[in-house]
Amino acid sequence: MSSAEPTEGLSHLLQILTSVVEYNYADGAWLQRVDLPQRYLRHVPGPQLGTPGLRNLLSIETRPLLALQIGPRYQSLAALTDLYLEALLAGVDMLVDDILLGDPPGELSLANRVPVLTNLCERASQSSGKKKIYATCLAGSSNQMLSKAHWGASQGVGGFIVNSFTHGLGTLEDLSRAGLGKILFATNMGSGMVSRPATPTSAISDRRVGIDEQVISKLSRLAGADAVHTGTTGAECFDVSWGDANRTLAQPIITAGTNIPPSFCVAEGDLQMINVWPNMRELGTDTIFEVRSAILGTGSSVRDKAKRFIDLLDRLTAVRDDREAMQVYRRLAQTDEDLQRDLDETDLNDW
Repeated sequence: MSSAEPTEGLSHLLQILTSVVEYNYADGAWLQRVDLPQRYLRHVPGPQLGTPGLRNLLSIETRPLLALQIGPRYQSLAALTDLYLEALLAGVDMLVDDILLGDPPGELSLANRVPVLTNLCERASQSSGKKKIYATCLAGSSNQMLSKAHWGASQGVGGFIVNSFTHGLGTLEDLSRAGLGKILFATNMGSGMVSRPATPTSAISDRRVGIDEQVISKLSRLAGADAVHTGTTGAECFDVSWGDANRTLAQPIITAGTNIPPSFCVAEGDLQMINVWPNMRELGTDTIFEVRSAILGTGSSVRDKAKRFIDLLDRLTAVRDDREAMQVYRRLAQTDEDLQRDLDETDLNDW
């Protein structure tokens, strides 16, 4: 008899997969990979849009997408709305909440920020002739999050950000099955507390404990995520190879004669232009780059920085190796002092 039936959901499946360490069956375990039979795959919701749907929505065929982060909780919304609008008009594709933003009291509460930011995206869409969307971070119990998602959808929100580790895969499944037609972003922020992969200096006894990133990423995709935070190289996140997690989001999965759509990777953190190629090399072009200081930081105007970032993404989309990428960077750095300084300070042997 099966210990995890499809109708019991992906959260129950994950509990079964990790239960081996609970009863002294093992001192530790590393959950490397999960492959599910057709009888299980037929019951998962999968992404409602996925990579092709989101590209079609934004009319962007090949290059990575660029998102500007909203937050964190201590920033003033009113002080930044003009800058957010300027970035959208300069080419930024979407506004997304910081994954830790939640629903704080005051100016940045969900009720306050949603009307402001959806209005900005609508104005930018009309002015630029290109679709712009806002994805908001959900927090609370499963029922609260589903209720907030329905309300947000009625207000024009384009997507929702959910933590598949702390909120649960079941919450993600519920949101996907709700049929809201919105983008679902999944993060697993917090899983690093219980999972650590091998590093070159790891002792044999503590080399790999926990859940590989590819397992959470794959289950998040099956639960309905259109985009998944798989990790970011060189920008605050725990630096490991994300190749396996990336492949689980793009690999063909066919069930009942239909394809489960692939999902975007999401690279976020304090990303700067100099970090873009190492992440594209690792994650591919079906990646959403979430940035903040690279566009809102000091220096040249928000408009100029956003345009340069989009230009870099466009140029790197056709790049095949480090040598070609460096040619692109050096060409752009001729008119960008900040980028030239970053190039001068970067150890290209570790790039």
